[in-house]
Amino acid sequence: MKKVTFLILIALLGFQDMNVQKTSKADYSQMIKLEGMEYSGGITFYIEKNSEILIAVQNDSIKWKADVIKNCRKRKAKITSVSIRSERLKVLFGKNKIAFVTIENGETECVTDEKVRQTF
Repeated sequence: MKKVTFLILIALLGFQDMNVQKTSKADYSQMIKLEGMEYSGGITFYIEKNSEILIAVQNDSIKWKADVIKNCRKRKAKITSVSIRSERLKVLFGKNKIAFVTIENGETECVTDEKVRQTF
């Protein structure tokens, strides 16, 4: 009986954590603002302090989150630079890795080594 109660408690706490992550209000204490990176429509870009996730905030609510490092299948890399390139963000991370993130929806495109040579 104790095990069943414990499992139910764990499940309830897990569902509560999932609901907290879906909150759309921006918690600025957990983010670093990318200065000078405002985009038309009032979109401002941030990076989460602990996880290196790129976040777009519009009207004090989170528009999207993009985990560039995870999506590009890299480990222990850090975002080194972010710049705006016509409706996309160019994200440099790791040693020589590049990704493009669509500003409107946060869709991430990881650039292969062949494409890197073409962008420079």
